[in-house]
Amino acid sequence: MAEQRWRRELRGSRVWRVPVMTPEEAFRWNAVKRYVQPRADRRSIGRYGELMSGRFLRYEGATRRRFLHPLLADAASITDAELEALLSEGWRPRLTAAWLIGISRRTSYRSRLGELLLESGAAYAGLGYCFALARFGTHEDAEILAAYLNRYLPRTDLRYDQPLAVGALLYVDGRLGTAHAAPFTAPGGPYQRWVDAVLHEADHPAYAPDRELATMTRLCDFADGWTTPG
Repeated sequence: MAEQRWRRELRGSRVWRVPVMTPEEAFRWNAVKRYVQPRADRRSIGRYGELMSGRFLRYEGATRRRFLHPLLADAASITDAELEALLSEGWRPRLTAAWLIGISRRTSYRSRLGELLLESGAAYAGLGYCFALARFGTHEDAEILAAYLNRYLPRTDLRYDQPLAVGALLYVDGRLGTAHAAPFTAPGGPYQRWVDAVLHEADHPAYAPDRELATMTRLCDFADGWTTPG
């Protein structure tokens, strides 16, 4: 967020430093507090951390409900203005906003998420973008993911969201019966060259296409369960 200005306020016998925000800054800050920071349990660092780490996949009972029910409600009720506020901030708000968009399948944000993914200006947020595009699951989403891979697989010096994009593209292919990912994942192809350069080890299982597909499938299948409660 924008650098905060401060004012001094006397409360009882103590002097507090209180941030002074413009209405726009206050709106963005309130959106972050409401949607990005809620915690499912005392060990959590916030919703963004749960989404990034995948801890929520192991939640059960009351902890699962404390994570799931507010998330579903927020995905349904968050306004476009609030989503735009989150998408204009750093990686934590962007990651959270993208998940809310993906859960509710707000395809009107497809182009915006595509721009942010291609920009790759915020670490970790790419997980949310790839998840949302996989959830949308159309040819347009496949084209965005393919454009990302065309741009960033040749950059073997960058460890960005290439594996996530491969998993998302394979997931979309599975839904559509297409082969958009085939030129990237062929043996010895661009993705294999990127993996070999990043890991510097032959036949390393990390980042294998089938594992990336399994990860994205698990996220999307679980999200399908969220949005179609039994």
